[in-house]
Amino acid sequence: MERPPLSTPPSPHPGYQQAPGPYPQQPGPYQQAPGPYQQPGPYAQAPGAYQQPAPGPYQQAPAPYPPQQVAAGYGQAPAPYPQAPAAYPSAAAPAPGGPGCEVCGAAPAARVTVRGHQGMLIVMRNLWRKGTFCHPCALSVFRKMQSDTMVKGWWGPMSMIITPITLLINLFTLSRIRKLPAPTAAYGPGLDPGQPVLRRPAGMLGLIPLTGFCLVFLFVLFALATA
Repeated sequence: MERPPLSTPPSPHPGYQQAPGPYPQQPGPYQQAPGPYQQPGPYAQAPGAYQQPAPGPYQQAPAPYPPQQVAAGYGQAPAPYPQAPAAYPSAAAPAPGGPGCEVCGAAPAARVTVRGHQGMLIVMRNLWRKGTFCHPCALSVFRKMQSDTMVKGWWGPMSMIITPITLLINLFTLSRIRKLPAPTAAYGPGLDPGQPVLRRPAGMLGLIPLTGFCLVFLFVLFALATA
């Protein structure tokens, strides 16, 4: 008895048989064909599209105030409000036409030196006041220095000789002061000359030692003349 031929056993999953189905790969509409995106594409550098733009509003404009040459490197802009000349000139400013008084600014004025002396038993002190003064201011300085010297200048051994010499030198300075004409064009208040020297309390008190010095001096001269 012949045995029947062996056949392939049936698949345990008959619904999932692997058979050529409708999905074989075949040329379709998605094949790569030459299209409009060939190189150069949209990211290629096209001429003119991304060139350097023209100068814009953020470029550095020239400074409105040119910097000056300074050591720190930061230019100093000119002041927007320049300093105007003063409406009222200084009192010590010279008047036009010559030097002015250093106190009131009046002219004419002259350079004078008024001297003084103060004796203090052991030590002594020489004083002076130099400056350019008009007639009233110079006369005020002279009267003050002269009256103080007549009172304070005798109280020392050497001061009894220096004081009369100082008073005599001031008299020559007084002659220069009296030659000055009346001042004009004063910019400020000047010094008050005040009372003359011999009408002041200090001047009247200074007449006592001055008179004593004159009597001693005349006595010495008379003794030398009769010796």
